[in-house]
Amino acid sequence: MKRIILVLTLLGCVVSASAKKWVDARDLAIHGYTQKSEKYPYYRFDFSKYNLTKTVKMLAEAPAGLYVAFKTNSSNIYAAWDIAPHKLRDNMPMIMQRGLDLYIKHDGEWRYVQATRPSVDASLTSYEKRIAKYLPEGENEYILYLPGWCEIKSLKIGIDDNATISGMPSPFRHKVIVYGSSITHGAAASRAGMTYPARMSRNLGIEFTNFGFSGYCMMQPEFLDFLKSCETDAFLFDTFSNPSAEVIAERLPNFVEELVKAHPGKPLIFMQSAIPVNDCIDAGRRAKRIKRIDTARELMQEIVKKYKDVYFLEILDVTGKDGSADNTHPNDLGFSRFVDTYQPKIAKILRKYGIK
Repeated sequence: MKRIILVLTLLGCVVSASAKKWVDARDLAIHGYTQKSEKYPYYRFDFSKYNLTKTVKMLAEAPAGLYVAFKTNSSNIYAAWDIAPHKLRDNMPMIMQRGLDLYIKHDGEWRYVQATRPSVDASLTSYEKRIAKYLPEGENEYILYLPGWCEIKSLKIGIDDNATISGMPSPFRHKVIVYGSSITHGAAASRAGMTYPARMSRNLGIEFTNFGFSGYCMMQPEFLDFLKSCETDAFLFDTFSNPSAEVIAERLPNFVEELVKAHPGKPLIFMQSAIPVNDCIDAGRRAKRIKRIDTARELMQEIVKKYKDVYFLEILDVTGKDGSADNTHPNDLGFSRFVDTYQPKIAKILRKYGIK
């Protein structure tokens, strides 16, 4: 008798745990692409026709900035996702590298709900989690940001068995491609929705598309070719954090000239490097940072005189002395200062072009 009761109890648990419906994220609505590819639904763009290095291809496979937009009346939201094995990074949490980050539209604003917490066991590549429970009654709008530093193989969204779900258009207007370094990519934000492109998208209602490549934003010819082919309303650049002063001097003038030709009349907004110049770091390393900043400034001062739609925003030490996780990448406090400082200046320029 006890054995029968135990079996029924276990069966009841299984039925209860599976009493939800699953929908493939591809059947909802995935947004945030630099260039959508049907072949690679969780990549920011199809890089197969570009001559990229192995490491850059790996970074391109990460869905940084991609998000699923949907409506549901479910009181619980679940997710099941598979990822490719990858090397963990030591300067950001697992939630950012492998987790999902959920927001709800509430009183006209996007509010943080919850993020998934992947296991600390790095060998795991399959997850099934309840992201949130006790959600507001009625149909609500959600955006679910995908991980910043791993390749997604599959993703399903789960809801209560008596609930409905449907994809929705992007809640953001226009499109501003943000090409940049690991700071744009999102290191070392606590979760995917805390990167500065994601924050500015929610704040301004404008799509700031994340095209950040950690350590490899060098204004390479292959990236230039891709950016020239993109459909966008504007560009925002964080291009002075990775290359040396010599590479900046060699590539920047042609980089700007080619993009101006390819996108006439569209604003190209360049930001100075956000990497802090810390008086306490090694003198040689500090000198390289200063040289890089000075080189970018001198070149951009001449470039903005030459092209009317090119802008240069320079705010040094924007993240503050305590706003970095590792003396290079902003923590959430640093990103908050970054957004608070740069966002009004960027928005002012965009408004001149009807991007608002």
